[in-house]
Amino acid sequence: MMTDELTESLASIESALGRLGRELLLRLLQNGLSSDVVRSKLDAVGLSSTPELETVYGWRNGTASDAPAILDDIQLFPGFYLLSLDDAVTNYRAFAVDDRWMPGWLPVFANGGGDFYIVDLTAAGAAAVRRFWIDEAEHPVEFSSLGAMMTTLARGFERGIFYVDPQGYLEMDDLVFGRLAMEMNPDIAYWRELT
Repeated sequence: MMTDELTESLASIESALGRLGRELLLRLLQNGLSSDVVRSKLDAVGLSSTPELETVYGWRNGTASDAPAILDDIQLFPGFYLLSLDDAVTNYRAFAVDDRWMPGWLPVFANGGGDFYIVDLTAAGAAAVRRFWIDEAEHPVEFSSLGAMMTTLARGFERGIFYVDPQGYLEMDDLVFGRLAMEMNPDIAYWRELT
């Protein structure tokens, strides 16, 4: 995917979050990093960067982790928030010794309870996005790339699949999102198996 399309998807998500009244999240998203900084921080832990990682972290360097906010307030999409690159590297180091974790899996989105969306930076992974469930043995590929993930999420916001419930939580219609993800990512077995 072209990084221009990824940039457009990130802008669309940010606009949608604004329309949904997610002001605290938007205030807590940190300024982006230069590509050189992204490459340097990943190189320090033996990982190679990608243009898509540099685009995402160039857009925003995650969410300020020292701010007083509850996890529900900082979700970029239902259930997950964007880790700062430093937090991503810290989590990568912490999980490197876990038998369920593969060297080369960089966590980018977290739920605060040990589950992540990771970018598979192994040679075989080709920068696909996997879901890492801490209590599960299988960690399926859900998107072929960060770009595919962000484009799918942007479309979900556009179609109103993501919404704020009466209690103020960012939620989603799981079944409708599954159909959208299958439509937009027909080559991914995970979505085919859900439908």
